[in-house]
Amino acid sequence: MRTRGYEALVILKAAGTEHEIAKHASQLEEPIKKVGGTIESSQHMGRRRLAFRIARQTEGHYHLLRFQAPAERIGEIERLFRLNEAIVRFMILNADETPRPTSGLVHTAAPTRTGNG
Repeated sequence: MRTRGYEALVILKAAGTEHEIAKHASQLEEPIKKVGGTIESSQHMGRRRLAFRIARQTEGHYHLLRFQAPAERIGEIERLFRLNEAIVRFMILNADETPRPTSGLVHTAAPTRTGNG
C-alpha cells in the first residue's frame, strides 16, 4: 500500500475544560494510527466562533493534523471521525495538492477598487 500525505482540519465541540479538549485532540490521532498511518504534526489552532451553527454549536476548537496514510484507508478514517461525538465537522485534504504558505502566516491581498465608486 502506498502512503500519501494528508491534512485534516477538525472542529471539536467547545464545551468542556482545557484538559478535556486536549484529551479529545489526542484521540484524533487514534483512527489514523489504527489504519496504519503516521502523524507528522498536530496543531491546536484555538477556539473560534463558527460562521453558522453546526449541531447546536456556535463555537469550536480547531485542530490541524498532518499525516501519512494509505490512500485506500482514508474512507475508514472518515468513518471513524464521523463516529466521534466530540467532532463537530472535519475535512481531509490531499496535502500533495494543497499549496503551503511560505511563512507561518497566510497573506491575503487587500481588495482593490476600480472606477469612481
